[in-house]
Amino acid sequence: MFKNKRNRYLLIFIVAIIVVILMIYSLIPNSIVNKTSSPFSALLRPIENLIDTVSEKSKNYFLTIKSNNDLIKENKELTEQNVELRLQVKENEAAAIEFDKIKNIYNLSNKYDYVNFVGARILQKPLNNQLNLYRIDRGIDAGIDLSEKEGFPVIDANGYVFGRIYNSDALTSKVLPLTSEGFSVSCFLKENRGQAFIFKGDKDLKNQGLCKIEEIPAETILNVGDQIITSGLGGIFPYGLSLGEVVEILSVDSQGYQTAIVKPAINFGDTESVFVLTNKDIEEIPDNSETEVTEKTKENEKIEESEEIVQTSEQTSDETISVTDEQQGN
Repeated sequence: MFKNKRNRYLLIFIVAIIVVILMIYSLIPNSIVNKTSSPFSALLRPIENLIDTVSEKSKNYFLTIKSNNDLIKENKELTEQNVELRLQVKENEAAAIEFDKIKNIYNLSNKYDYVNFVGARILQKPLNNQLNLYRIDRGIDAGIDLSEKEGFPVIDANGYVFGRIYNSDALTSKVLPLTSEGFSVSCFLKENRGQAFIFKGDKDLKNQGLCKIEEIPAETILNVGDQIITSGLGGIFPYGLSLGEVVEILSVDSQGYQTAIVKPAINFGDTESVFVLTNKDIEEIPDNSETEVTEKTKENEKIEESEEIVQTSEQTSDETISVTDEQQGN
């Protein structure tokens, strides 16, 4: 019985092999099996379709995996490029801002050609309202020496007054902002420059970021929105630097004066770098400037000599003409 069962399995295996061989040959065009096995092929067609479907889906599956891997790689490369472009845009924006600052300072240096502009970065901002001082990274080594000069104005790239130098060491300086009660400067109303006033910080107003101008005569024409500029008086701050804008006018007091509350033009929160204004002394004029002065002096001397020669020639000509007239008269 076991032998019969074994022979049955062997027969099934042989038949299965024959069927597979016939299926393969039936797929070959113009083969004998293909021509003579149409009915048989019709029976095997569902199996063939199943095999084709499984094969096609398997192929599509692996192609999809490959495509997904390619897309992931491409997406990673595009993301990296996007990050690089964003960084480049940020760098370009920063460069444009720095260019505008340099251009503004260049324009200011042309306006105030007797002033040196020492650029500095803010290292430390005030810790509290009691210690209302800023520290910058330029000091005596950069020419900011309070022992040689009474004060140094500090401005930003737009020409807005930041404050003045409070003290300095070899490498750094402390800046007193214009909102501090220790700061004061002579000023003009931009639209009414007939009289100078004192712009100063105030202990009560500095917490609000405001300053004030006191002792303005009641008859002075003053409006909210008026611009305040430095007057150039006092010898420290040059004329025309922007201090701020009038935001409130207090009532006239018993002595006949009014007080203006001013919002500074400078924005302390956004300011990261400043410029210290230092005047050149005559002894510090560069050699080329001395040469230019000497050459101009020589030119002036030559011009004066030429004028003297011309005057002498004219006098000689006049004398000659007078003698000739006298001879003709005789």
